[in-house]
Amino acid sequence: MTRNQFVFVCLFLTMLSEVLLSPFYPQYFSEAFGVQGVEMTSIFIICCRLVVIIMTPFWGVILKKWSMRQVVIGSLFMTAVFKVILSESTTFLSFLITSLLLLVFQSSLYLLYPYLVESMEQQEEKAKKTTIYMLVIHTAIIVSSLLGSFVITWEMPLKVYLIFACMDLTLMVILLATKLLSPDAVKKDQPIHIKVKKQPIYFYMIATFFFHLGHNVIRPYFTLFVEDRYEVGNQMNALLYVMPSMMAIIFKLCVPIRVFRGQDTLLLYIVTILSACSLTMQASIDSLGIFIISRIVYGGCFYLSMVVLDIYLFRQFHEAATYYYSWLIAVQNVALLFVPLLALMVSKVSLYVPLLCGAILLVAAIIAITIHNKPVVLYKKVKENEG
Repeated sequence: MTRNQFVFVCLFLTMLSEVLLSPFYPQYFSEAFGVQGVEMTSIFIICCRLVVIIMTPFWGVILKKWSMRQVVIGSLFMTAVFKVILSESTTFLSFLITSLLLLVFQSSLYLLYPYLVESMEQQEEKAKKTTIYMLVIHTAIIVSSLLGSFVITWEMPLKVYLIFACMDLTLMVILLATKLLSPDAVKKDQPIHIKVKKQPIYFYMIATFFFHLGHNVIRPYFTLFVEDRYEVGNQMNALLYVMPSMMAIIFKLCVPIRVFRGQDTLLLYIVTILSACSLTMQASIDSLGIFIISRIVYGGCFYLSMVVLDIYLFRQFHEAATYYYSWLIAVQNVALLFVPLLALMVSKVSLYVPLLCGAILLVAAIIAITIHNKPVVLYKKVKENEG
């Protein structure tokens, strides 16, 4: 197994185990633990987001002192331990506490992605690894949706975590038995020495916040909106819901890497504006055919913007990319914390309003990234007139 294969297999299994049962938490919490499923699901998600927000930057700092190999070996062992404990959970409280402890260590594994990309010398290789990562993530989402509907029918669904624990231990053994991620194999696996950038990262993070808030605020009530307006069946509704992930896979296979060379900022502007326009169209049209076309356009633009946003960070911050990406993940999870509340507020007006809200937030992201590229000059030093 090569380093690239190890990283992407690890990321795929991590994402798969994290989201496998999540669509069915409300039903499972009610049936297995005898609690209010909808309410406890919200509490569970909020707590999980807070752990990721806190821990991801922490792991970014740890990687300035420890190598990625040391961190991954330790994290894989601890995730395996907590997945075994999770499989035996009999109360909601034990499930919640064990899940939070699991995320403390699992959050470090997502930094394998920026670690891999920043080790690439050529920009084309960086773009290639970024597109593969998007393919892995969206494939994991689709597979988990299909597999989760099967696992939830088991008499004891949590036993699936025993399988994932074995997989984590297998990956750990592979690391111990090989030189994968070792400092000798990759120069970039040395502790990171952060160089201070003259250009601040604040507005990039603000843009990232608006970007993820805009794309995710449409999700909570999307199926209700489609059902209310078009009266389609569950299968068609689900297909429209996962279409962005499907388009991500199609675009990965069809879009050449050279598209991501050079003017990445211009491409980000174009696809994000197209995403906003397609969301506005979805909110305002009554034709199912045009709605499907707009979903296809949105899905393709969503994939391209995700790739370009990541490539932009890797090109801006080079050897410090892993550290800054840990903060990007934290900002993304802060945005996801606000999603349910914002979606609930705007959907009270109408079920199509979250789509319009998403479009506005994407425009705000473009404004923030523009300010990041061309900071506003608040004042200018004027040379005093001598004599």
